[in-house]
Amino acid sequence: MTNRRLFWLLVRVGVSVALLVLLLARLDIPSMARFIARADWWLAALTLVTVVMDRCLMAGRWIYLLEGLGIHASRLRVVKIFLVSTFFGSFLPTGIGGEAIRAVSFSRLSSKGVESVASVAMDRIMGMLSMLLTGLAALLVSYRIYPHPVLLATVLSLSLIAVAGLVSLLSPSVHRLLLYRIRPAGRLAGESSGWRASVERAMGAMESYRSQPGLMGLVLAMSVAVQVLRILQAYLLSEAMALGSPLVYFFCFVPLILLITMLPISVSGLGTTNLAYVALFGSVGMDPDGAFVLSVLILALGVIGNLPGGVIYALEGFAASESAPGKGNARHGDLERSSLVESDR
Repeated sequence: MTNRRLFWLLVRVGVSVALLVLLLARLDIPSMARFIARADWWLAALTLVTVVMDRCLMAGRWIYLLEGLGIHASRLRVVKIFLVSTFFGSFLPTGIGGEAIRAVSFSRLSSKGVESVASVAMDRIMGMLSMLLTGLAALLVSYRIYPHPVLLATVLSLSLIAVAGLVSLLSPSVHRLLLYRIRPAGRLAGESSGWRASVERAMGAMESYRSQPGLMGLVLAMSVAVQVLRILQAYLLSEAMALGSPLVYFFCFVPLILLITMLPISVSGLGTTNLAYVALFGSVGMDPDGAFVLSVLILALGVIGNLPGGVIYALEGFAASESAPGKGNARHGDLERSSLVESDR
């Protein structure tokens, strides 16, 4: 790890620790314990069912995006790569690390590195767009109940930026402009090399998505369904502790909190997520102590949902090392395990 990366990692750790210390200093820890003690654990367990459902939808969404580019790998292997990447993404400083692992792992399996990155990038964009659209729809519907101009303006602005980004990625005019800028004079399509060839292949992937509006509509619908499930997870945990906030507030706040969690200013959303729950839900009457407990449970739920990827990595890794003792160096073995290239067992 370079000094610069170490510095920013320490900054993110510092932000997370500082925010948690600040919150805990202002909140009542015994009161938090009472919220946990009185929780309805049947309702809490029901949230695990919704976690399984959202992971299935997310894996299926990526499979559709891959197959939309004509990449037809073993779906079991694709799901394994997805789960392993989400597991490691839980412990990386930002949410982007998991996507990077996923793209690199699948490129080693399929030898289609550019297309792998394109599918993961589109998956990420559609996920963010669905968060914003879900939150925006809730805010527009409920603004009479809870007028909050700053929040509404923030979500609206971010939604417009996300839509503009998606349109730019799929726009033929943008592609033509890029090709004009990067393609050497006299070269035809397919004759470029190096990074120029990679850019051309990426644009070809985006053209494939543009020509499949039905696929993109399905992926967006699946993405919105994932956001609804995540909103229900927070609401069910809130109801389990009898926090008493109406469902509409969860539709307004949770998508925005998910975006805050993704900001690269903390470690895996620690501190920022907790502060967002306390600030937003506390502003509409939820007990701040209960809001903090809810935020901790939501973060824990995400880690629990990603644990299957750790189990898969451990089993595949041990199986690989046992089946090929002495072959290659340790780094080579690590790369094989991370890409899940070994045969399905």
